[in-house]
Amino acid sequence: MKAIFSTLCGLLLCTAGLVSAGESLHVYVGAGQMPFANDQPGERGVFGDLMNELCRRMQRECQYKSVPWRRVQYVVAADPQGIVLNLGRNAEREDLFFWLLEVLPTPNVLASPQQPFGSLQDALQYGPVAVMAATPRAAELNELRQADQQVIEVNQPQQAVDLLKAGRVVAWYEIEQRIRYLWPDDLPALRFGEPISASRSYIAASPMYLDASALAQEMTSHFKAMQADGSWKVILEHYRLAHVAPVPVSLSHQL
Repeated sequence: MKAIFSTLCGLLLCTAGLVSAGESLHVYVGAGQMPFANDQPGERGVFGDLMNELCRRMQRECQYKSVPWRRVQYVVAADPQGIVLNLGRNAEREDLFFWLLEVLPTPNVLASPQQPFGSLQDALQYGPVAVMAATPRAAELNELRQADQQVIEVNQPQQAVDLLKAGRVVAWYEIEQRIRYLWPDDLPALRFGEPISASRSYIAASPMYLDASALAQEMTSHFKAMQADGSWKVILEHYRLAHVAPVPVSLSHQL
């Protein structure tokens, strides 16, 4: 995260490349982030389908770019036309992006085939815990991990599913919606503890994006319309997220 901040400090000194309203948007997707985002045209995930519809309603050209999750924040920060899908908002990232649109609540939970865990410490004491690399969740686990405990960081969520199926980890620390979407229906149900924490997942823009406030207003207006006409509900149902509580739509804080 310090590296991102250092990169931004340099980039923000150069304003000649700032993008103006009406130009194409470069929409960056951290590959394999289902059900939230993916780089497959036929199955872009909740955020991808939402962004497709927003681009259509805004009459904006959107160019999708697939980037490994570990790099996506750096790449977006350096692109004056960059938009990133499915970015959790937290204190470390607060001043590094324009927060355009709040989309989903994202509770972080421990899931295990064996037993529900009430805390990260309990799970770590029991055995290895899987988590997505380069996420705040990974930082949480590594901060708590003792010398004799193991945190296994994965680059794609499916790797965590495979580790659970093989019995190589006792639990997976992840966003609840992602676990429920990816866990196979033909396997015994996972056991979930109470949420360890919760955040909000956004569509965000590069800090170099010119007039992001206007883009946020336009996206918010169309998102409200999608909630009213039922098209947002259709997207949620397609990805088995119809149970997700709606997010009150309001303008997000801008830099």
